[in-house]
Amino acid sequence: MKKKILYIVVFFVVLILALFIVLKNGIVISSIQFDFLKLEQLYIKLDKKLIVRAKNITINETQNSEISSQTHSSDNASTEILKITKNLKYLYAFVEEIDIQNLNIKDNHVCILFKDNE
Repeated sequence: MKKKILYIVVFFVVLILALFIVLKNGIVISSIQFDFLKLEQLYIKLDKKLIVRAKNITINETQNSEISSQTHSSDNASTEILKITKNLKYLYAFVEEIDIQNLNIKDNHVCILFKDNE
């Protein structure tokens, strides 16, 4: 029983260490597409804090989310935005830079630039 626990702990330590090394060197993805998400020129690196850069991110809504979004009122959208802004305090602790040149969600186009020191 102790060997199994030791193997599990060693596995997770090696997995976390490998993820740390990969993020320390940086991940570059030129283009990747799923049914709901398309990423172009994505760059993720862990310096002292996380750096995320992307040229274009497109989020496609599925039919189920379109139906549920039609039933939501503007009050629900306001509460969702309030929840997101309350959680932004964690962004300062872990992220150094977020630079998304073009974020497309439905018919909305947004540019996001966050730098920790500015």
